Formats: sequence, C-alpha cells, structure tokens
Amino acid sequence: MSNLLKILSPFNNIVIVCHPNADIDSLGSAYVLFNFIKNFLNNKNIVIYVPESISSSSIPLIEYFNIEICNEFLSPDIFILVDISSLNQIPLIKSYVEEKSIPYIVIDHHVPDEQTINKAIFFIVKEATSTCEIIYEIIKNYLTDKKILEALLAGIIYDSRRFLINPKKSISLAYELINKGADIEKILQLLSIEQNYSEKMAKIKGCSRMKIFKASSWIIAFTYVSAFEASVARTLIDIGADFAFVINESERRVTGRIREVVYNQVRINLVTDIIKPLIEKYPGQGGGHPTAASANFNVDISIENLISEILELIASKLNLQKHLICEIDTKK
Repeated sequence: MSNLLKILSPFNNIVIVCHPNADIDSLGSAYVLFNFIKNFLNNKNIVIYVPESISSSSIPLIEYFNIEICNEFLSPDIFILVDISSLNQIPLIKSYVEEKSIPYIVIDHHVPDEQTINKAIFFIVKEATSTCEIIYEIIKNYLTDKKILEALLAGIIYDSRRFLINPKKSISLAYELINKGADIEKILQLLSIEQNYSEKMAKIKGCSRMKIFKASSWIIAFTYVSAFEASVARTLIDIGADFAFVINESERRVTGRIREVVYNQVRINLVTDIIKPLIEKYPGQGGGHPTAASANFNVDISIENLISEILELIASKLNLQKHLICEIDTKK
C-alpha cells in the first residue's frame, strides 16, 4: 500500500469511483480507501463518486457507516476505480480519461479487462471473492477502527454470498476481522434488512416468466425484468437453476449467474465464454466473474435472439449439438 500512497501524493483532488448500482463490496471498499488515504495524506480532497445509482441492499450500510456520496465532482486530478474491471462500465469517467488525460488506478477482483489495465498508472487486480478482501490483505496491519473493520467484513460477507463462495478463505478473513473488533451480528443484521417492494416484485415476476432448458443434466433458466436483474438471477440459482440469465430488454442488458459447483465441473466461464463473445457480435460493454457477469449492448437485441445466442455458446462449451438442448414445458 506504500506504493499507492506514493503514487497519490502528488495529486490533490482524488475521486474514488464505484461501479453503477454500487453494491456493498464496492461501497465498503471505497469507504475504507477514503479513510485510509485521509489518514496518511490528510491534506488531500477526496470524494466517493457513484454513477447512476446505488444498490438497495447498500442503503442500510451507507446510513450505518455515514458514507458521503458525491454525485458530481470538479477538476479531478486522479481516479481510483474500485470494484470496476473496465472503463466501459463508467462512460463519464472514461470520457474524462480519454479527453482530459486524467490518470487512474484500478483495484479490483473481476476478470481483468486488458485494455483498462494497460492504461492504468497503477493497479491491484487479483483473483478474490471480493475487493474488500484484496484491500484488507493490503492494509490489515494499519487497521484499528471498528467501523473500517466492519465495512470490510460486510463486503466479504456480501460478495461471498454469506460464505458460500470460497468459504475457507472468506470465513478465515471474517474470523480475523471479528477478532480485531468487527461486530458480525450488527453486520448480519444490516445485510438482512427486508428488501423493498420493487425488488420482491422483480423476483416474483422473474420466476413467473421463466423459460427453462435442459442441457444434458444441467438446467438453464432465462427470464426478463426491468430492474434488479442481479437479484433475480441469484434467486433463479437459489431455486435450482444451474445457469441463470436475466434480460432487461429496454436497457439492452443481460445478467448471468452459474452455480459454483457447476462451474467447477464444466468450467464454463461467464466472462470469457459467454459475455465476451456476445459483445463481439453485438457491440457493448461487459465483465464480471467466471460465475457472475453482465453485458450492456449498444444495439437492440431481442430476448429470443439473446436466448438463442447464449444457448449456442453453452452448447459449444458442453460439446453438445444445440438441438439437444430442449425447452422444458413448465405447464406440465
């Protein structure tokens, strides 16, 4: 982390950038970085910027940690991209970088976008369950504040899906944070606050609109909603789908999830095997993890065509002929 502080020292106006629809890992990471940099470089003007929106699940955490979100920023000297794999996810920041030659740093745990990484003046990109995990490993010797510890714990619990993903590592880190003073009961309480009406309706609608396909012994579920795609995709996995794809046709977006055990068996990587081929054919931006990823397209694509394209990509990776993937009649 000394390298990061050394790089930041010449810059006065630092903007920490979260991804759109910022989740608990992204905001927790930004909050911890904000406080860490302030502590060591206290003469800097630092803000946390969230483009577009904040995930509904993040609101209780923002209130508890009293995180100040900046909706606008003036004359940035440098950006720190947190929990963001590609500049394409944040068009406004990308325009600043390209038009005004603003330098940037990347701290992230997703499958890296080579073009974004190559142009960064510094990056810390590692395979990890969460960005909070990466930040904790780097600055853990400097951490004493209870709320900083709890912000990291919240991000780790959230992105590990309550220790279902890489449980050995995530539980071990949570144990360390609890021993340092983090209140896990408080964090679990904040993470369990009742979801709002709109999110509940999106999940119910998503389940009612499902199209289900069988590929060998795997279940592939598709649905469409107008919001909360990631939450709906997780719900489809929770109720039994091995692959789940949620389409937002008006926003030209698709969000995918693969059950962890299925990924370990078939090694279909959502980013490299599904999202990247899709955005090569239908220009857009995308990224994520091997088991959780999304794409935004710059052109219209119908739900039927998107389903067909994804099934073809899955069939190819499973070495199946596409006609052997059959749709299940859910009325029977």
